[in-house]
Amino acid sequence: MRFGLFNLMNQYGISQPEVYQGTLDCVKLADQMGFETAWFAEHHFSNYSMCPSPLMMAAAAARETKNILLGPAVVVAPLYNPIRLSEEIALLDQLSDGRAVLGLGSGYQRFEFEAFGADLSERQERLFEIWKIIDQAVHDNRFEYNGRYYQIPDVPQAISLARPRRLDTFFVSWTPEILEYAIARDAVPFITVGWGDSAALARMRDFVAQKYDEIGHSLTGRRFAAQRYVFVSDDNEELDRVAAGIRYAGRCAGHMRVGAQKLNGHIIEDLPVDGEPDLSTIRASLPIGGAEVVAERLVNEIRANGITEISCFMMPAGIAPHAALRSMERFGNEVMPLIAAALGDGEKKLLKGVA
Repeated sequence: MRFGLFNLMNQYGISQPEVYQGTLDCVKLADQMGFETAWFAEHHFSNYSMCPSPLMMAAAAARETKNILLGPAVVVAPLYNPIRLSEEIALLDQLSDGRAVLGLGSGYQRFEFEAFGADLSERQERLFEIWKIIDQAVHDNRFEYNGRYYQIPDVPQAISLARPRRLDTFFVSWTPEILEYAIARDAVPFITVGWGDSAALARMRDFVAQKYDEIGHSLTGRRFAAQRYVFVSDDNEELDRVAAGIRYAGRCAGHMRVGAQKLNGHIIEDLPVDGEPDLSTIRASLPIGGAEVVAERLVNEIRANGITEISCFMMPAGIAPHAALRSMERFGNEVMPLIAAALGDGEKKLLKGVA
């Protein structure tokens, strides 16, 4: 079992400096605790995420840490020039002394694509071409590509990876072409269900497994990554605030998916979406609560879905950095040993991970 830290970087009830410094403080603590990877989201134009450049955040975190792997979860590839993206991935690896990992996605928010002048309907095909360009650039140190969307002459990629290797890559797109390409490169499927419960997580896992089956492959026995909200607290009022922050982020994502968000400046108004859970349902459905509750829920989901690496989203919207840090400390001291014991990894063994 592998664990990591996910950073969406909402701004909700805290200042922008608190978002950035709080994120870096959480990553530093994760590094000290033995987490293996910190992931940074990419979104634009709103407080849903104050991270338009996950590679820049990862580079900033590299200066503050020693061992933790760093990468985007995920780069919205169709919004990039593939040459610049490839160079910046390699540059991150140099600046972090070989600690870069990569998460690739096609994007989904119409709001963002329209502002960039990008066509949302082309996102899967563009992702496929960009992934091939990145692979050639970071592994062969050259560019040369002639595709439908991108044409690049034969030129060198000047920046090498700090450590020659196949860059560990995670992906969140399920077209047959992308799946075949990913499987051939041992890339890791990465899922999230936001405020969804264990049943929603299982449905998403089954969906991905079906996509593998449709092209003659099996998901069973492969690395499989999932992302979950995680917060450790025994304070009911604090847990209600956590649930409210999770609901707010889910509302933002739901509205932006269909371009229906209402903005006050860059702040998305806290308006309901159809079918949303209430706060008590969120509290009962996610790995949030006391240490034993969090451990039990995570262990059950790990076992039920064949999860090999789990990304912990540990600073929900509206939660102050000091509260997130306190929860993280309890997770390391109380929850991780319980999970290790339950999964047979030995109670004293520190779990590490990249998802």
